[in-house]
Amino acid sequence: MTQPILHENLPLIEVAEGHILDMLVEDKVAASLLLTRLSDQVAVVAPAKLEALLARLLQLGHTPKVVR
Repeated sequence: MTQPILHENLPLIEVAEGHILDMLVEDKVAASLLLTRLSDQVAVVAPAKLEALLARLLQLGHTPKVVR
């Protein structure tokens, strides 16, 4: 049995509806900023790319809420 790994300071994006994350995965710029999708509504953001993803979300007309 493998041991679970705890990651600290790992940015996640959670969207209200799965189709929003689908759209981000299909967007070449946004997709390059995401590491992996954890569920229909949650994905891991590349740690050094969080600000770039926030900027891309704004360009696409979204208003992200950031919780730090």
